[in-house]
Amino acid sequence: MPQRTRRVIKLGGSLLNLPDLRRRLLLFLRSCGDEDLLWVVGGGRAADWVRQFDQLHQIGDEVGHWAAVRAMQLNSIMIARVIPAAELVGDSCAARDAWQQDRQPIVDPVVWLQADERGGEAIAHRWSFTSDSIAAHVAAKIGAAQLTLLKSRVPSTDCMVSRAVTLGVVDDDFEQAAASVPSIDLVNLRQGPRQSPIQPPVSPPFEPPFERCVLR
Repeated sequence: MPQRTRRVIKLGGSLLNLPDLRRRLLLFLRSCGDEDLLWVVGGGRAADWVRQFDQLHQIGDEVGHWAAVRAMQLNSIMIARVIPAAELVGDSCAARDAWQQDRQPIVDPVVWLQADERGGEAIAHRWSFTSDSIAAHVAAKIGAAQLTLLKSRVPSTDCMVSRAVTLGVVDDDFEQAAASVPSIDLVNLRQGPRQSPIQPPVSPPFEPPFERCVLR
């Protein structure tokens, strides 16, 4: 049996305060085809607080990095109760097992990144390497055909990755981290969904009812 296409979906931490987040995620999931999806959840306000604490007390890159990754882990645990059939996974083998059981794997970033470090694949420990770049790192590692970043804002038109960096939509390290990912798109999950057809197509994929931008 041929391997199904893999896609990494990064759920931005800024979206976690949406009261109808579950509904919006389900609308987005209806647009996904017959793919193996792997989720990465951002650190959101918890990671912002770690950054602010570092600015005040200079806790250092190493401590700040792992504290921010643990903020991502906390949010991942909670989002696992929002996404249907979700479970946390610590490596690509566990993700593959979840796909075989028709589950939705969510990266446990602490376990995953610690394993990468033991295997000589450590990511940069600095604030410019945020959860967007971590998602790109994961996408490259599993050979994902697509990386989708769910965000609170996206550029108004398709653009180069470098332009998205300049606009502050993705972090400064993202262009290099995502260099080997074949396809990248940004979806504005916070914006109110566009009017959906009364009768959507019987089978996915179909166009998600959210503003979307493709990075080149």
